[in-house]
Amino acid sequence: MIQPPSPLTAAQIGSLLDRYLEPVLSTRRTSEKLTRGLLPLAYPDQEFCLEWTNIISNSNAEMAFQFVSKAPLAIRLMGIEGTRLWLLDAMDVYDREGLYPGSSALGQIEAYAREYRFNNIAVSLDEVKSVLELFVRGLSGRELAIQAGSSIYTDTKTLYLPSQVNRFNERQLNYIFYKTLTVHLWAQTRFGTFKRPSPDVPHLHEILGEYEDSGRALRLFSLLETFRLNACIERELPGLARERHGLYPTPKIHDKTWQAMIRHLQQANATVADTLDTASKLYMLQQPWPDPFPYQGEMNLESARGAIETRLEIDRMALQRGLTELIESLLDSSKSGDDAEGVDTQKLQAVMDEDGNPRLAIDGQSVPLSDNLEQLLSSIQQDLDSIPPEWLDLDTHQRHVDDAESSESMSSDKPVTRDQENILLYDEWDFRRRSYRKNWCALTEHEVGAVYDDFVSITLEKYHHLVSDIRRHFEALRGENKSLRAQTFGDEIDLDAVITARCDMLTGVEMSDRLYSLVKKQERNLAVMFMIDLSGSTKGWINDAERESLLLLCQALEILGDQYAIFGFSGMTRNRCEVFKIKAFHEKYNREIAARISGLRPQDYTRMGVVIRHLSSILNAVEAKTRVLITLSDGKPDDYDGYRGEYGIEDTRQALFEARHAGIHPFCITIDKDAVEYLPHLYGPASYVVVDEVRKLPLKVADIYRKLTT
Repeated sequence: MIQPPSPLTAAQIGSLLDRYLEPVLSTRRTSEKLTRGLLPLAYPDQEFCLEWTNIISNSNAEMAFQFVSKAPLAIRLMGIEGTRLWLLDAMDVYDREGLYPGSSALGQIEAYAREYRFNNIAVSLDEVKSVLELFVRGLSGRELAIQAGSSIYTDTKTLYLPSQVNRFNERQLNYIFYKTLTVHLWAQTRFGTFKRPSPDVPHLHEILGEYEDSGRALRLFSLLETFRLNACIERELPGLARERHGLYPTPKIHDKTWQAMIRHLQQANATVADTLDTASKLYMLQQPWPDPFPYQGEMNLESARGAIETRLEIDRMALQRGLTELIESLLDSSKSGDDAEGVDTQKLQAVMDEDGNPRLAIDGQSVPLSDNLEQLLSSIQQDLDSIPPEWLDLDTHQRHVDDAESSESMSSDKPVTRDQENILLYDEWDFRRRSYRKNWCALTEHEVGAVYDDFVSITLEKYHHLVSDIRRHFEALRGENKSLRAQTFGDEIDLDAVITARCDMLTGVEMSDRLYSLVKKQERNLAVMFMIDLSGSTKGWINDAERESLLLLCQALEILGDQYAIFGFSGMTRNRCEVFKIKAFHEKYNREIAARISGLRPQDYTRMGVVIRHLSSILNAVEAKTRVLITLSDGKPDDYDGYRGEYGIEDTRQALFEARHAGIHPFCITIDKDAVEYLPHLYGPASYVVVDEVRKLPLKVADIYRKLTT
């Protein structure tokens, strides 16, 4: 076996340095200092440094001296390859700009090392996100999204990971660290970190908030829960556990009290309740804790609570629909069988199968479930220890459905198809905290049902003289030309440009060749989003005026060819914010769109911030030079759960600020006579208009749009 060469001695290194750097080594002490720097290096590193010192000294001895004095640090930070690239870049600077800039480039070793590590070792989330999403999808439990976040946590719906990992010197190890983070956050959702026995039991943040030092209690709980989750992962996913051990071996715990507590949490039957109980015992002891695990991240309990509350409400409503369908199928199969009285839906219970999955049974006999109902029960089981019995009360559910059907048959005030599966979570600005409440508002997007009545024909007949006038004005706007002055070619001589050029020539200045004017057709490149207030206060004349305005506006916009979309909005509380799609950007105005406008009806309240954020995201996805968000409303922001007043106004103002920052121009048309008290604060003094009479609204909207977009 060939032995690697031994490192050079101090005498050998010093002799070579004296030869290479003779012009710049003023004292023996300087040579000895450089020798001491190279002496601890391995032989290949020493050979690399001395070889390049010799090469550089042939160009400039001072640059060679600067290199060899910094080379040990460079090799420690970047290895030989990174050091070579750093040196070559510095020598390029020396060749182009001289000694001082070249020496300065050598001096920026830490900055270069950081960039080198990012470019060659670091792993970004964009690179691995699709792989990690497939990886999480392959694990058991509900499907989870992955996003970049300012901290590492999960709200039980999304895993928030760092945008880049540069913790290790090898790229593969940084990728494994990403997997470790992902598995740990997944384990919190899968093994019940945020689970409660029932909806009536307090959330984690409420339990930990009762401690005198709630922050200390949360840190202790997070550490202990990580020990429990690590044991769960080792039992269920031993391969992933081995990868984690390769990065961070389990720390040795020497304190006997901690040893006993951790052994208890590592039992297969341990739950989050055991972690809470253990945390309460250790909280009282004034003993040092083990260091936190590098991959345990944070616990954003408020975000998790908001996501779980929203999901449970959605799951409860979905369970209501699923059980109604189940009743019908059970009764149909019972009637078609020999024993018509064999099914007693009053005895429906939730049970666990041998694999620990929730099922439904009647008198101990398992009931066949659809895939959707199985997934729904599993989702509820991840948030609660068991399915609440009252959620399985079929009589209550059936009465609710009967009442809803009866109400729908008696009234057509809300021809809206509600899709509770399509839910989006948005932040909301709390001006008192001066920060966002993460994932605070749950928003769903719905289709507006088309109503084919005579409203469209009556409106067009009512405003037939105005329709023709609007068309004439908008046709002129579409064909509007723009005169460009001082062009190198054109249709006519630009007299002002000729006079200026003649004066320049007489004063000895070279005469410009821009002597023509050119008439060019003005291209319109804009996208407009109309945000229509459908709150309960618009009932009556206001709702009629809004619908009439939209019909007239669509007539005009079809002439212009502008990109536009129309969405209504309403809702009740932060858990049910709703937008209603009337016309999307990609849809053409036709009879169905007109019928959707006819079908608009007043809904509930006016929570504006979340709607502005949602519609802004849609508007930003459209290719256009100019983007405009026009709100048509009858009043200020308002909602049932405390959104009214300063809180709602400040959240709406922040959402409008976010829209402007994204390049969107907001504008508001309102019929609220008191709007001057709050709209300047929201939109600015020149970005709103108050229509003093509801009857004038259809006449004004088209004219305001024409002025706003020219």
